Amino acid sequence: MKKIQITATALGLTLLVGSVPPAMAATGSTQTSKASTSKAASTPVIHTINNLPSVKLTSKSYIRLTDINTLSQDDSNLITYTLTVTNGDTKSLNLLDYWTKVKTVSGTVYNPTLITADKEKKTVAPGSSVTLTYSVKVAKHIKPTSLIFDIVKWDFSQANYERKLGQFKIPEGYLLSTPAAYSKTLRINEAPVKLKVNNATSFLSGSYNYVGVDLNVQNIGYRLFEDPKLKFVIKTASGSNYPLTADASSTGYSIQPQDSQTLKLMASIPKSVSLKNLELQVIQDDETAKTSLPIATMQLAAVKNETIAVQPNAEKTIDLTNGKLAASVTGAWVNQSYGKSDLSIQFLLRNSGVQTVSVPKYGFELHTSNGYTLPITTSALDNVTLAPQESRSIKLNITVDSSVITDGLQLFVNAPGAAQQTPSDSTGTGTGAGTSSAASFNYPVGIFQLPEAVQLQNTLGTEQFMQTNNGLVGLTLSSIQRLPWSDGDLVSAKITIANHANKTITLPDLTGQFKVDSAQLANDVKLVSTSASGLLGADQSTNVYVVSKLPASLDVSQLQVALMEKIGESSSEWFRFTHLGEMPSLPEVDKGKSYKLDNQGRQEEIKEVRSVVYTGDSNDIMYTELEVKNLEKYQLDLSQLVGYFETSSGQSYQAQAVQVDTPAPSLQSGLVVLWTKLPKGIYTQDMKLVVGEGIADNKLTPLKGESTGYINAAEMALNVQTPGTNSTLSGMVINPYALSITDVAATLTGSSSVQVGLTYSLTRSNAYIMGEFGHKYVLEMKDSLGRIFTKELTPETDLKTGSGNTLSFSNSDSVYEGLKGGNFTLTVYDEFQGARIPLASQGFYYIYNGDTSAR
Repeated sequence: MKKIQITATALGLTLLVGSVPPAMAATGSTQTSKASTSKAASTPVIHTINNLPSVKLTSKSYIRLTDINTLSQDDSNLITYTLTVTNGDTKSLNLLDYWTKVKTVSGTVYNPTLITADKEKKTVAPGSSVTLTYSVKVAKHIKPTSLIFDIVKWDFSQANYERKLGQFKIPEGYLLSTPAAYSKTLRINEAPVKLKVNNATSFLSGSYNYVGVDLNVQNIGYRLFEDPKLKFVIKTASGSNYPLTADASSTGYSIQPQDSQTLKLMASIPKSVSLKNLELQVIQDDETAKTSLPIATMQLAAVKNETIAVQPNAEKTIDLTNGKLAASVTGAWVNQSYGKSDLSIQFLLRNSGVQTVSVPKYGFELHTSNGYTLPITTSALDNVTLAPQESRSIKLNITVDSSVITDGLQLFVNAPGAAQQTPSDSTGTGTGAGTSSAASFNYPVGIFQLPEAVQLQNTLGTEQFMQTNNGLVGLTLSSIQRLPWSDGDLVSAKITIANHANKTITLPDLTGQFKVDSAQLANDVKLVSTSASGLLGADQSTNVYVVSKLPASLDVSQLQVALMEKIGESSSEWFRFTHLGEMPSLPEVDKGKSYKLDNQGRQEEIKEVRSVVYTGDSNDIMYTELEVKNLEKYQLDLSQLVGYFETSSGQSYQAQAVQVDTPAPSLQSGLVVLWTKLPKGIYTQDMKLVVGEGIADNKLTPLKGESTGYINAAEMALNVQTPGTNSTLSGMVINPYALSITDVAATLTGSSSVQVGLTYSLTRSNAYIMGEFGHKYVLEMKDSLGRIFTKELTPETDLKTGSGNTLSFSNSDSVYEGLKGGNFTLTVYDEFQGARIPLASQGFYYIYNGDTSAR
């Protein structure tokens, strides 16, 4: 059929289907002013099937062709045509006496079928009209103007028992569809309605044009009009059909008499398809005949290209049946890894209505400028309700090829439910031609332009901002540490979460995840929180640590760390960082300097007190005392420290710890001992200590608990001392004790024993809170002949605190029999784990026969 462009002037003069009688059309088409200009004379006259003459059934009754529609299918065309029978007589008109036949001008005959809804129409009452709609399948190349519609009456006096009463032949150039901007009146399920296209727009995204149609449906009858479950397609000039999908408010509707409702419809059409001369087809399923019937065809005005994508941080109103939602995209981040990109989109929903609403389970798609459409799965909208003005922020995560991440990314938020399907033909197959991916198209309730995605590679120490349900938070990858451990290495990532809202917020239930060179760590990954609760005050921050084990021999070139939010039985990515290249070095603490642990509410300071090497028979002991100070204004359980001693050649030795096992008051210090056994000959003057806070079961190790890892470590340069030996037995310090021996008397009695008496003072410092004391004072008596006798003394067990204390003991040996004099050296040692350091050494003479003075 030849398409004729209709101007506003021409439409004012044309006669449209169902608008004016045929006689007026004929009159209107012949009236031409002699004074008309040549331009006016060339204005085309539009003819419709209303211009076709009727076929008389009787002298007062007639039949007219009042509607015709064509639905393109894969291998044929399905044509529906409507005959209106008007009874002008005074008695009923029997419809069983009449029939219609369809043939081409070349003589090919087709058999029309009366649609199921009209098969019960048997008569026409006097003074009334009845419509009968038929369907007929014709060859693909056949157009309505190629057909002849015969009207016949059964007449048994004729040879073939039928008499032809007349025919309808549509001339070329007749307009068969409703022109743009005009309404179409028809009966749907015997209810009269008026359809009108209010607006038609298109929006290009990727490889598709998204064509939107606003169709006004007016109920011009006298009873309630309920959703008849119609289908709608866009028909292109080439005959291809693209199903239109309705939004949520355009299904399941009811329209009161004389009221109307606008249906919002949308279809996706490949951008290679021309959008000129588009038509809207209304289709109704005939369930009995198992076919889809075109019941109206309406021309669309030239579609207007509109940018309907909502800009970042701007809100889009989404209508619900009982309220409204305001939706917006508030952020986007991307982590790249070996040709893949992990894209995260922050999507915010706010109940902008006045009553509580249930949020539909929307579907999400990522659309790219180079034509990709990628679904995004999430369970974040399962069973979500929002009170008025309540918001819900969700994170949408998708992993795609990095080539897909281009400028112009868009998020499609689609209405829930099954996608609109292509209308079927009588065999149950689709109409086929040109449906493409439109057959699985879901109506987008919103299209959102994504902001430029923030690249999260190598953003160590840089705060990223994210809008959550409770307000704005900042996330910082504060540190990444690779730490020595007993059966490999530990990797620890410190993430600082800051509350930038003006109220206290509750953090979600989080877990941790690591990817090493794009491979997700399958072994146990711990998320350690240094806070006792999930509450975070306004303008406050807290640290969480993601910790796992790595093989010591594994080289890592890329590390991704993610916080995962638990949602029911599953989890969804909350935020992710990527670090490229080598792991950062640990913070270095110079000799004599302190290291601060800066967790919120747990401020502590660590400083070396002394480091020495205890000499043993087969091993030496590396020994370090650390002062751990509580910097808070309240009592605190000090961190249970974990450490490794490292040599300059890279050897590491796990440290045993003597921890502080009682709480420390504000500004009070505890003394923690870290020690390890070293092989003989290890150079210790440049020894370093890697020390951090112990963790166990996703939290900091409690007092007297056993650590399964550590975090927040630093590398301390140790000031390894070589202690001197005092020449007098005074000021012999083993923290927290100081021992001074003021008098020594070793008395010979002529027997095989010697009686030793000491006068001493022992003080204990309260400068530190300490755990178990593992030291002993060891007295060694060595005489001039090389004989050695030892005595172990434990403070506050064998030795009492205070001054002027006495201690006596005896040494027995046959050498003392008959001995009346001589000298010996008394050396006092600090013994720890069987190894010793000499503290002081002084020579004395034996006393005989009660002589009590030392000479």
